[in-house]
Amino acid sequence: WEGKAGSHAPVVSFSEGQVSLVTKHGMSPEHFITAHYVRDQDGTLLGMQAFTGEDSEASSSFALPAGTTAVVAYSHCNLHDDWSTSGATT
Repeated sequence: WEGKAGSHAPVVSFSEGQVSLVTKHGMSPEHFITAHYVRDQDGTLLGMQAFTGEDSEASSSFALPAGTTAVVAYSHCNLHDDWSTSGATT
């Protein structure tokens, strides 16, 4: 799916013990981001947020437990599977 990363991979930002994700993808019943989820540097799931095609955007925030140094954030598209973005918390 060449050229689809910009609209499928989550944009990650960090602030005050949280990680926020936004996926710049249209949301319609036919084609939408179904979920965001985040794993820490050890692969531990930190959180998950489900979406529907009725949601206006795919945006979520998750708390970062003490000791979290890096995350991999994921977006799942109902047509184009999982996409990821990595980021260090420091």
